[in-house]
Amino acid sequence: MSATDEYQRLTPSGMGALVPWTSGDTVGDLAARAKEAALASGCVLVRGLDLDEDAFKLLVRSLGDTVDHKFGEGQADLLKLDASRDKGKVVTGRGPLPLHTDGLLVGEQVDLIVLYAAEFSDAPGSGETYVSDQLTAWREMPEHLRRVLDAHEFEYLVKERGYFPTVPDDWYTIPTTRDYGRVKSLNLTTAFPRDVDQRSWEIRVKGMDPAGSDRFFAELDAFLRSERYAYTHRWQVGDLLIIDNQRTLHGRTAIGEGGTRVLFRGQLTLSEAALSR
Repeated sequence: MSATDEYQRLTPSGMGALVPWTSGDTVGDLAARAKEAALASGCVLVRGLDLDEDAFKLLVRSLGDTVDHKFGEGQADLLKLDASRDKGKVVTGRGPLPLHTDGLLVGEQVDLIVLYAAEFSDAPGSGETYVSDQLTAWREMPEHLRRVLDAHEFEYLVKERGYFPTVPDDWYTIPTTRDYGRVKSLNLTTAFPRDVDQRSWEIRVKGMDPAGSDRFFAELDAFLRSERYAYTHRWQVGDLLIIDNQRTLHGRTAIGEGGTRVLFRGQLTLSEAALSR
């Protein structure tokens, strides 16, 4: 029996684990148990923590090595996703984010994403994080969706230059799969909804007509976010979510006009040494 079999799973596909903690646990104890469960199940939820910025950074660094940071805001051990009202902000703003994998647009390996709710108050359905079990979904994907992934390349146009300052200025191609030696997985985003004005990036299927490309990404998104594969998390202050970025895709719903949402985010790359710890 694996170490995660004792935990409640978060999706019908078997992704995710609800990991308890006690007040006697050290940050190191929590990090070791949560990392093991995240790598085994794809996503871990821990509730009821009380972390300030320094404690969060300590937790992040206890989990592994921080990524080589290539983003325009924050650092790898702490970025505040603060629901900014600045119209130029998307990733740290208030609109929705489609399913994506961290590090995709800048070509950076990100193994674990660590999210902690420092402040949260919003209406149901707003400001929620959703996580998709992409490995199971990929195995069970309808053939017409799989065929596009196998036969076509995807092109991206980054519009939020302040957050992604190092990427090409024009459309560029990114492989649809990746394998850093631990697991082969999908390497992509889905599209922002067409009624959303503020978009961090655009995506299209290379060589496909725009209408066909739009239909593909809408259907892919609906499949990946279906009940079997996707866990949607409504935040409470003190919640910790650790996501295996190689096994899952994630996104968020828009934050309500009166909502407050401040998440601390860390990003980690797991070397062989970090995996064995």
